[in-house]
Amino acid sequence: MIHHNAVQIVQPDLFYYGGFIRAIRVARMAAQANMTCTPHISGSTLGYLYVLHFASCVPNAGKHMEYKGKKDKIPFTCATSSLDLTEEGTIAVPSGPGLGIVIDPEYIQDAEQVTQS
Repeated sequence: MIHHNAVQIVQPDLFYYGGFIRAIRVARMAAQANMTCTPHISGSTLGYLYVLHFASCVPNAGKHMEYKGKKDKIPFTCATSSLDLTEEGTIAVPSGPGLGIVIDPEYIQDAEQVTQS
């Protein structure tokens, strides 16, 4: 699609396309072709955090990103960002290990482990 200029905006899915690294590779290919990359995120939960981190590390991130709001059922804290939209429509990217948040340890302890048989 990039090589044949079949699209104007490249939109890899950060969950289903093959993950963050593969999506960054696509964004870099698109950047070489002077194309914008605006990722798609399936579902809600903590997905907007992936979008924030992705947009902060690719050179050709689009101006408008998917934001499905903070409807998290997963309790967490974030010491480096309020994760709230500003009046300008931006959100500070959290820093720190992983996604920059700390999931409530009690929530993790009480989670049911799921295995495939």
